[in-house]
Amino acid sequence: MTNELYHPKILGFLCNWCCYTAADSAGVGRYQYPPNLRVIRIMCTGRLDPSFPLEALASGADGVFVGGCHPGECHYQDGNYHALVSAALVHEILARLGVSKERFLIEWASAAEGPNFVKIITAFTKQVEQLGPLGLAEKIPGESLRGRLAQAAETARERKLRTGLINASREMFKNGDFSRTTIAQLVQSKCEKALQEVDSL
Repeated sequence: MTNELYHPKILGFLCNWCCYTAADSAGVGRYQYPPNLRVIRIMCTGRLDPSFPLEALASGADGVFVGGCHPGECHYQDGNYHALVSAALVHEILARLGVSKERFLIEWASAAEGPNFVKIITAFTKQVEQLGPLGLAEKIPGESLRGRLAQAAETARERKLRTGLINASREMFKNGDFSRTTIAQLVQSKCEKALQEVDSL
């Protein structure tokens, strides 16, 4: 049962060229959506370091949203494909820590899609609201979970994991398969050795 007084804290990393502009146009158009989102504007989702969402959750966020241009429409050509690789790593780490993967979302909204942005954020906020504060749905003490997430963020910065991500990206472009399932499998296989450190946290 959802506590009506509970308001989740959601941090959003929004691409300057598309999703941030969509959020802006939603505001100008006076579309209503939950006020839980706190925005950090980044030039491209491809610049999102995989440690950032983990740090955000470790620092008090209950959910993290990454929003960018539709694949194939990136201002920097293929930045959002790289973002999918980083996002797959974040989801893999969350799963290994026992954190609900539904607390992290990467989605697309072009500059002209203010209503679509509103729809995405509204649905994600409700989803995080149902999960409750970090640790509740996971049945793990929140303080303990945040400590492990902070350690996982440190692991995500290590060279071994970065090398695995680079190899996963190369393989993705070589195969030309950009489905999220395939990318998740690539990240898992290329980063497995480094991810074993997360298992021990």
